[in-house]
Amino acid sequence: MNEISDAFNSSSTIPAPSARLGWQDSPDRRGTLDIVWSCVFSILLCLWTMLHLNVPTENDTYITIFWRKMRWLILGILAPELPMLFACGQYASAKRSVEDFRSLGYSEEQWTLCHAFYADSGGFKLQTEDFQAFPITAKQLHYLVNHRYVSLPAMSRDEIWDKSKADGVAKTMAFSQSGWLIAQTIGRGVQRLPITPFEISSLALICSSMTTLWFWWHKPLDVRTATVLDTTASVVDILREGGEAAKEPFLDTPLDFIEGRVYMSSKWSRHVLRWIRAVRLQKRPLDRIPNDRDPQANLRQHCLLGIGTATFASVHLAGWPFEFATRWEQALWRGGCIGVWVLLCLYGSTEMAVCYRENYEVPGLESGKGYKMRWPHCLLFFVPATLYFMARVGLLVVTMSSLASLPEGAYQTVQWSDLLPHL
Repeated sequence: MNEISDAFNSSSTIPAPSARLGWQDSPDRRGTLDIVWSCVFSILLCLWTMLHLNVPTENDTYITIFWRKMRWLILGILAPELPMLFACGQYASAKRSVEDFRSLGYSEEQWTLCHAFYADSGGFKLQTEDFQAFPITAKQLHYLVNHRYVSLPAMSRDEIWDKSKADGVAKTMAFSQSGWLIAQTIGRGVQRLPITPFEISSLALICSSMTTLWFWWHKPLDVRTATVLDTTASVVDILREGGEAAKEPFLDTPLDFIEGRVYMSSKWSRHVLRWIRAVRLQKRPLDRIPNDRDPQANLRQHCLLGIGTATFASVHLAGWPFEFATRWEQALWRGGCIGVWVLLCLYGSTEMAVCYRENYEVPGLESGKGYKMRWPHCLLFFVPATLYFMARVGLLVVTMSSLASLPEGAYQTVQWSDLLPHL
């Protein structure tokens, strides 16, 4: 009887309710995927927003344009100083163009930085009676307007900007994501939490991308079609009146004598360039302005470029005390940081010396001499460039390999409540 009673009581007993909790904070941890995704998303968003490539040809398909942009995206990761260098040079050319047109009496509304960038990106093509249409730069347009071969295009800044595909939402997202990554890095530094090499490399690329975007801020984005300028003059007439500078055969367009070759590829000898044209590796005349256009910058613009490149190199040095899993990773990281710093300083010093001590000459309207690059400058350009590329690859290898073994503190999140003032 007692057994039956005990069985009944045990079967009718109501189980105790599970423990209930109020508001709970999420775990103060983050995973490897969280680190990678946040950095990769920030890098791709900044680089894609930063790239302002020149006007393509009418025959370029969307696939061609996409892969061209992808190549520059990869270049922006491997050597972010190159897009910054080109952007600085194009900004310098645009500033000079505005001053040149001011000297002809045109107002600030008639020719702006936007007009100059549009011209230098291949936005204007010259159509003569005896030659196919070819792109002209802002300086070449200034020469044509000054000699009354064409009239200044009656296009307002708004009309040019209407051709641009600049997306304010994408730029806002890029700035927001970059700001969040920077805030996270600062917060981790304040709370003495390890900052991973992946985050440091991402922060350096973002700083470089933002500097490049600043130089290209007034450049129209993803313009697909150029504006054709008609002239009654022939190319023969323009060359005949160009004087001694116009007698040399052109390599890019018939108006090379006005400005000369200002592309990164022009650092090769003219013999190599002539061979490239002879085997038809590049169309002649050019049907678009190459994206490696690198006009000369003045001292102030070189200083701005130097600040941008120095910031990129300095950010990597922040990872100097990081505890790597192996000694070879630590040695490769520190060696890469030093290599990037030294090589950037060497190239910057050489470029300044070459520009202001006239170790090489660029053909122009004032001198009929051809492009000349001295062998010392060739060595001081290509040797550091090769070593720099090796240093950058080393840093990228360590950046990826370090994710396999990180300190425990690297997975802790920033406690923002400790950083905010409270009573």
